[in-house]
Amino acid sequence: MGSFIRKGLAVGLLFAQGICAIDLDVENRDSVVKAAGVMAKDMVSYYHGAEPGRIPGLLDYPLYWWEAGAMFGALIEYWHYTGDTQYNAITTQAMSFQIGEDKDYAPRNQSASLGNDDQAFWAIAAMAAAEYNFPPSTQAGVPSWLALVQAVFNEQVGRWNTEWCNGGLQWQVIPQNKGYPLKNTISNGCLFQIAARLARYTNDPMYAEWAVKIWDWLYRIGLINDAFQVYDNSEAIQNNCSRLDHNQWTYNAGVMLLGAATMYNYTNGDPVWENRTRGLLNSLPPLFFPGGVMREGCEDAPNVCNNDQKSFKAYLSRWMAITTKMAPFTYDMVFGLLKSSSKAAAAQCNGGDTHTKCGIKWTQNGTWDGTDGVGQQMCALEVTLGLLIKETPAPLTNSTGGTSVSNPTAGKNNTLGRLAPASKITTGDRAGAWVLTLVIVFFAVWSTWFLWSEAWEYRDPTPRLREKSRMAASVVDLSAGGKGKSVAPESMMASGGLPTITEDAKARLPRWLGGTRVT
Repeated sequence: MGSFIRKGLAVGLLFAQGICAIDLDVENRDSVVKAAGVMAKDMVSYYHGAEPGRIPGLLDYPLYWWEAGAMFGALIEYWHYTGDTQYNAITTQAMSFQIGEDKDYAPRNQSASLGNDDQAFWAIAAMAAAEYNFPPSTQAGVPSWLALVQAVFNEQVGRWNTEWCNGGLQWQVIPQNKGYPLKNTISNGCLFQIAARLARYTNDPMYAEWAVKIWDWLYRIGLINDAFQVYDNSEAIQNNCSRLDHNQWTYNAGVMLLGAATMYNYTNGDPVWENRTRGLLNSLPPLFFPGGVMREGCEDAPNVCNNDQKSFKAYLSRWMAITTKMAPFTYDMVFGLLKSSSKAAAAQCNGGDTHTKCGIKWTQNGTWDGTDGVGQQMCALEVTLGLLIKETPAPLTNSTGGTSVSNPTAGKNNTLGRLAPASKITTGDRAGAWVLTLVIVFFAVWSTWFLWSEAWEYRDPTPRLREKSRMAASVVDLSAGGKGKSVAPESMMASGGLPTITEDAKARLPRWLGGTRVT
């Protein structure tokens, strides 16, 4: 009887989940918009930064600062795809509040764990705001969305580190931070994508040159291989990037895909960037789409994906969709993968207190995996928004209607994590080095002699005083009784046992014996 009841409850739960699951018709715009609205609402339910007494732009522990930037980037995408403005106010508030003291998305209260990728995710959200003409902040002192991105770009290229691996960004901004020795793909990939998007938006070739430089460096050390597989990181300080972490994550592939597609667009179809875009896209299905449904590698084992990794599929979904606007030849393949994945994602969004919360695993035939959170909601939201990409306007540029104001020098005066440029060695520098070397050698020799010589050792003065006394006592007194007559020692001795020397005798004694005569 108990077994029957348990089975009945399980069936009832599954039925309830099925009734409350998000209904998504991938061929119907209204259905897609409605589903995206439910996913966005559940995502925002985890955010409390807009409430009285809370800090705008921060998610609750244990979620890191960078993921909040990613979430507000998702809300900017949501507004752009659907036209729903209900989250614009909290997005603008957060994006303005977190710019930091130097207006560069590097607030000092985040410096203890600030990664270049963390800063870049906020910049990427601001880049989308510039490309979509997202309403600018009306708060005094807040730069334009474009200027904020330019500040991050200028700071990060100032951290380009050639001391190890002949280039690349470290993962962390501050050398004392754990993880600083790593040069990881997402930090360098975000800078690559930012450079490409700035090149396209501003038509400034300087940004494009940096995009080429970053791609070439990633390829040279092997983080991108000939098969367009994208690996995670390499240790720089001990191994000089001679060894690679071969883990592959969806967001690493995605960040490079959109960057390459943007360069294809910027260069008006350069075959080099077409080949790279195709190569990256073709590498995705075997790795991340088994059976046509997107999957993160950590999902293979239970409860292995950490909070960061539970959000990674969101960024691949977002960047795949935008890629179709930059390189239209990718549309058919991208849309097919997004369509099958969004159907699977929506089918399992039947968990939590609302019975619409989404899990991270989409390959379980509509069964919710028991997890929920910002990352899971963002993944489902972004893959669903991708279904609207065909009728959604392409990102703007400053020549196609983009209104965000440029500031090419933004961030150049900020030295956080910046590496001082190596100065050229002059003839004067070499001469000074030789002088300094000679001084060091001289003091080294002198110090050795000082340590071994007895000249500086302490000596008891008594024997020397007795010798003076003996010599003084035997001095011939030429004025006392004639030539050759000596002064009696007894007449010259004081009570202390030392001789008392007369003034006449002192005049005849050399100074080294206590007299006044100069020899």
